[in-house]
Amino acid sequence: MDFEKKDSRQSQEDWLDEILGEQEAVGEIEADEHAITSAGLTHPNDAELDAILAENWDEDQVVEEIQKTMDHTGELPNTDTMKFDPVPEEAAAYQEGTGAREPEEVEEAEVPEDDPKPKTRPKRKRGYGLFGLPHLVVTAVWLCIIVLVGVTLGNTLWEWCADIMAFGKEDTTATITISDEDVGNIDAIAQKLTDAGLIDQPGVFKFFAEFTGKKDDISAGTFTLSSSLDYNALIQQMSPQSPSREIVEDLMIPEGYTCAQVFALLEEKGVCTVQELEEYAANGELKEYWFLEGVERGDKYCLEGFLFPDTYDFYTNDDPKRVLEKMLDDFDYRFTDVMKENFQKMQERYANMLSSNGYDSEYIASHQLTLYQVVTMASMVQKEMATTKESYTIASVLYNRLTNQKEYPRLDCDATVYYAIGDYFWEKEALTQADLDFDSPYNTRKNQGLPPGPICNPGIYAIYAALDPDDTNFHYYVYSKEAREHLFSETLAEHEQKVEALGY
Repeated sequence: MDFEKKDSRQSQEDWLDEILGEQEAVGEIEADEHAITSAGLTHPNDAELDAILAENWDEDQVVEEIQKTMDHTGELPNTDTMKFDPVPEEAAAYQEGTGAREPEEVEEAEVPEDDPKPKTRPKRKRGYGLFGLPHLVVTAVWLCIIVLVGVTLGNTLWEWCADIMAFGKEDTTATITISDEDVGNIDAIAQKLTDAGLIDQPGVFKFFAEFTGKKDDISAGTFTLSSSLDYNALIQQMSPQSPSREIVEDLMIPEGYTCAQVFALLEEKGVCTVQELEEYAANGELKEYWFLEGVERGDKYCLEGFLFPDTYDFYTNDDPKRVLEKMLDDFDYRFTDVMKENFQKMQERYANMLSSNGYDSEYIASHQLTLYQVVTMASMVQKEMATTKESYTIASVLYNRLTNQKEYPRLDCDATVYYAIGDYFWEKEALTQADLDFDSPYNTRKNQGLPPGPICNPGIYAIYAALDPDDTNFHYYVYSKEAREHLFSETLAEHEQKVEALGY
């Protein structure tokens, strides 16, 4: 009997220790239910559990009542009728002994003075979620957000794809001009396309051009484009080989035009500006040309003599490099192998002419005829001749004087004086004495020998004449307005008679 009581008492003590030793008395309701079940209480239904947990309880009073009951009767209180609340966070612990177990001092939970009742965590209502809204409402809201984002994103992607591929666009045309400053500036190009109504998404066009690496394919020019073209086709239409570029067709560069005149004509026709051409001619990177060897770059007219006069097709707002190289390529093409052979022969002939006029071998070796001098001679012939037929005779006069500077120290070529005066010398009707005295290395009225370089861009016949002049003894010529040709003389006396007869 004592053994049974002892076991019963031990069981009761274990139950009390478990109840009073719970560490999360104010935790979730599930923990409270677990504690009640573990204590061996009759399982309450939901209504009874709510009633139990809703009771306000006094921690010290509960512990005291349990202790008194066990001390007097040795039996647990009737759990069916006893009001029960969640176990406090810090329960009293009993010391082990032979007699009744004395509880240790229990640390009381701090309760605000203005609130005599301890606060308990309210039970979360089932079926409620974010912001206290029912789960069904939260789910519906999320679905709406997802659908809205999906529709918006899908619509945006469709607009981008439609603009890239030109889907559903009306077939309209527009003309835009890409300047040299715009080349490489994809933002400016995209904005021009947008302003012209050719695209709707400038940002997408910029990304496409940069991502595909095609932005560098866009060149300067004026282009007529269609809104039905996709991005790739638009870029191709703005490339240097595009058929949509506006072309300046059949632009004729007249024979004898100077670089200044050529540049002015190209600007007038909308091909390039004078400034662009001058700057590129002076310092731009050009292909390697054999005939430019020894030509010093840096001057805006350093290509004088080699911009071959011909009829060309250019683009509006063309690339100055392309324009200049097109004319230089033409010079290279026109200067045939036969002309190169004639140049070799002319060098020998020039040396013989110097020798026949009393120059020694040392002087001849240091004064070999160069191609640059031949082109300079051809430019003088071009400006002096009245007809292509007389160009060979004009060339013979200049060579006769050049190879005999002891007797004829200066060439006295008026065309060089015109060139020395300025860029627009062709507007001057007649030379004055002040012009003849103008101090310039190009003024052959004052300086010996050839000028420093060509004075115009000669045509093919003038170049032929400079490579193969007539064999004459003429040293003078004068122009006859009536005959529209030059009259040639061997001596100064003969020349002065003709000048007087012509009334000059």
